[in-house]
Amino acid sequence: MNSVDTFHKRLRDEIAAVEKEIQSHNQQVESLTKRLEGLKRADELFESDEAAIAELLQTHIANGSGTAREMATAPAATMQRAAVSLKATGAQQQLGRRTQVGPGKMQTGRAPASRNGGLTRVDMIAVVLRRHPRRSVRELIALLNKEFRWKTTESAVTGHLYTRRDRFTHTPPDRSTNRPVTWSLK
Repeated sequence: MNSVDTFHKRLRDEIAAVEKEIQSHNQQVESLTKRLEGLKRADELFESDEAAIAELLQTHIANGSGTAREMATAPAATMQRAAVSLKATGAQQQLGRRTQVGPGKMQTGRAPASRNGGLTRVDMIAVVLRRHPRRSVRELIALLNKEFRWKTTESAVTGHLYTRRDRFTHTPPDRSTNRPVTWSLK
């Protein structure tokens, strides 16, 4: 073997080593990207309500290297439903069963979400408006669908907003510039 062949072989070996190193770094970038997504989700949830904080507390830091990706990227509504199902007992678990509410009063079905620790629709609207203030009803519906998978109508959301004046406030409509009403938390 002459020196040119030896040099050519070393060059190929070096190329293979660099390719392996690039592949290794690409895998590190992917794992760091997933970790960053989890941390951003945890930071976003930290400003949220009890359900999101419960989700945040259920995430853990594994050996100081980051949050559990599966838990950190799960939506808050999913975690809330899981927490509610763990708390539900007896008659609350069985739909359609009659349960005693008060003396002589019977109620059919589940207890309202607010009574068993769940997230009500008004709470969902409040969470979205806390994160994204000054939104129109249509923007609010899109955000509710994105964050809580609640597909609702304009009239339903508007009804919640107008009946809970203690929690929500709106800007006056500007008919001259055709600007819609925007809603915020009080």
